[in-house]
Amino acid sequence: MKSSYSIFKSVLLGVVLVLIVFLSIGYSDLFGKDESKKKVAVEKKSIDEKSLDHMTNFDLGQYYFNHDDDPGGPYDLVKARHYYEQATDEDVRGNSIQWYQLGRIDFIEGNFHTALYRFDKQIEYFGDSVPNVYYMIGLTYGYKARHSGEVGDWEKGAEGFKKYLEFDPQSPWARTDLSWIYFSQGEYEEMIPVLEEGLEYMPEHAWLLNMYGLALMNTGSKEEAKNQFQSAKISAAKLTVEDWGNSYPGNNPDDWGQGLLEFRAAIDKNIDLAQS
Repeated sequence: MKSSYSIFKSVLLGVVLVLIVFLSIGYSDLFGKDESKKKVAVEKKSIDEKSLDHMTNFDLGQYYFNHDDDPGGPYDLVKARHYYEQATDEDVRGNSIQWYQLGRIDFIEGNFHTALYRFDKQIEYFGDSVPNVYYMIGLTYGYKARHSGEVGDWEKGAEGFKKYLEFDPQSPWARTDLSWIYFSQGEYEEMIPVLEEGLEYMPEHAWLLNMYGLALMNTGSKEEAKNQFQSAKISAAKLTVEDWGNSYPGNNPDDWGQGLLEFRAAIDKNIDLAQS
């Protein structure tokens, strides 16, 4: 039990850092933007601010959620939420992702019940036009289950990821997080086929390799688990901060570098566990 608990802590650090943990972590200047990029970002931001009055509420939400065309723009969840809510007040069907974006913000802030309400509205008004909503439902129920301990929440989380995989069967993220659901309930055998199929599509995917190692280590294949962790380490070493940001587009850009460091450290921890 003690060993599994240690592994579970590593999973939370190394595999499922989709999320909340990074929102309170800053990173060193080594991973920050260089001065020339900062200057460009400031200039672009000032130009944008002059035209804010001409932007729709939805576009303002995108701007403050750092989901517009300017990666150097602001990241302000309070303002983003305000403008997305203004957009939904104007027209509940005004934009095909406005409910989805609101739900993502609620999720990031840990407001799981509200996030699920927003995702339900997304489906009510737009059906399956944004399949990612099912991924977010899976993620939200998974994190809700961590707090509630309810088996039903874990099951609904798994259902969300499985539904999303119907639209995107090659998605490494849905497979990683579906495996996290199984891992959290001690269903290690269930993880293996999910991850092996994912690795057929993306054999060098660091997150899949790390999670596969965890599945193997908990089903008695410690030596093979170590091999998978070592492969994950090689793949993670190739990742850039920009790669990390592309993998977690809803998170604060200021936290991307620290997230990548923690992922690499978690893989190293898992290698140590496999060798112990």
